[in-house]
Amino acid sequence: MERFEVVVAGAGPVGLSTALFLADRGVQVLVVDKRDPLDGPPRASTTVRTWELFRAIGLGPTLDRAGWDGPLPMRSMVKDSAVGTVLHRAAPPPAYAERLDTCSPVDSRRAMTQYELQRIALAELRRRGGQVRFGAELVEFTATAEAVHARVANAGTGREYQVVTSYLVGADGARSRVRELIGADVPDRQVDARLNTAFFRADLRRLIPESATHACFIRNEQVYCTLFAKGAAGDRWSSHIMDYPGKPAELARLSAEQTLRLLHAAIGDDTVPIDLIECNAWEAAIGIAAALRRDRVFLVGDAAHVQSSAGGLGMNTGIQDGHNLAWKLAAVLRGQAGETLLDSYEPERRAAAEASLALSRRLLRGYQAQQDTNQLYMQAAADYLRGMMFYRYDSRAVLTDDAAATDILDGQAIPGCRLPHRWLTDSDRHLSTLDLVGARWTLLTGPNGTGWLTVGTNDLRVRQITAAMADGDPAAFTDVAGTEPDGALLIRPDGFVAWRSRSLPSDPNDTIRSVMHTLLGHT
Repeated sequence: MERFEVVVAGAGPVGLSTALFLADRGVQVLVVDKRDPLDGPPRASTTVRTWELFRAIGLGPTLDRAGWDGPLPMRSMVKDSAVGTVLHRAAPPPAYAERLDTCSPVDSRRAMTQYELQRIALAELRRRGGQVRFGAELVEFTATAEAVHARVANAGTGREYQVVTSYLVGADGARSRVRELIGADVPDRQVDARLNTAFFRADLRRLIPESATHACFIRNEQVYCTLFAKGAAGDRWSSHIMDYPGKPAELARLSAEQTLRLLHAAIGDDTVPIDLIECNAWEAAIGIAAALRRDRVFLVGDAAHVQSSAGGLGMNTGIQDGHNLAWKLAAVLRGQAGETLLDSYEPERRAAAEASLALSRRLLRGYQAQQDTNQLYMQAAADYLRGMMFYRYDSRAVLTDDAAATDILDGQAIPGCRLPHRWLTDSDRHLSTLDLVGARWTLLTGPNGTGWLTVGTNDLRVRQITAAMADGDPAAFTDVAGTEPDGALLIRPDGFVAWRSRSLPSDPNDTIRSVMHTLLGHT
């Protein structure tokens, strides 16, 4: 019988990322999957928040080497065919476009599919001591007060063996076996569309040069679909086939011949060679599981919430699930936090999922109705920002103050929200406020906050933002933090503001000890 601290069921991008975040914190983790998900075509793509999370564990340069510059978020065009004319261009309102372009240290055009991300996560997971077993299916498990006892079967031979783990994470997709076994259905699941998605190779970059700057929609008498580039070379593509003459209301598969005919109609040139990889039929369903946790068992990604590809946040929201859970499990396993810290996972990630699903629902319905995209993006721009990373947590792992929720365009720090990005200079090094935090508990203080500098421990570091770091602006910290110059922000390992002190208390050491005691679930 083998023992692990955490077992993750599912080796997709969410499962591998969750395991990587755990392994980065020294957790003994095993990932099992009955198939090798790295064999599939490139599907979902990353957002800047996913890049931020990998950047925080030292993988920014690795992602930069593997990624490319794709379209800016929420910039699209409509053409009558790939070889035809541009009928319409759309972008979010200027204020939202600027916010999207400046909200992160990561260039908002940087792109990568799950294909590249999974390979990076797998290699880094193994390098950091994690184990991954393909062809291994989680069959059954029993959770007790002390552990989870799981049966794992070899997919080839059927031979079963036992694994004991402190915690189990279900990252096994929309048809999650783990979710089924904990009895958590998706009561609000709603099917908003039935689509076919084709993955193929074709040399289309010269036909759609705008694909490097805009997501492309094709609309003509034969087909209404998308054409999304899946790499910088312009030879890998996907197409969501949304409508065509005679399309049935029920879910229906397209033959290879039908698919090629529709793709050639979208391209506008029957002579372009197409290497069709696959075309699947699927339901664009939206919903959240009735429970994201049962005792020692947690759900992340599509196992926890399903949504359409509209908006491009599904995989990224799932990766953020895993990141939120990983630092909390590691803190509990290492005795740094009480078990009650884990109670914060569900309310926090449910709020995030609801924001992500709201965007997906609005965009999918707008695309299906062929709504004017400029008008649609005017309505959805705030939804995109909020769903991507500007949602707000309300849980026992956050100590709120009297600050009301700010407008999505406001860059001020608020307890329960991600720390805002601002560029700083430290010893001639250009860095983001997010770089000051990394993946540890961090206390950020203002230019007059030297009184805080004695409170650092092994579990908490203190960083001071001086005027010199902000091009001599003495108000740079206070404008972001919403405090006096001697105030402070306490940032969690996931980059979210956990607590704010408007000014320096009389006993900062005692104050921080009390705050950390509460946030880590010791009360």
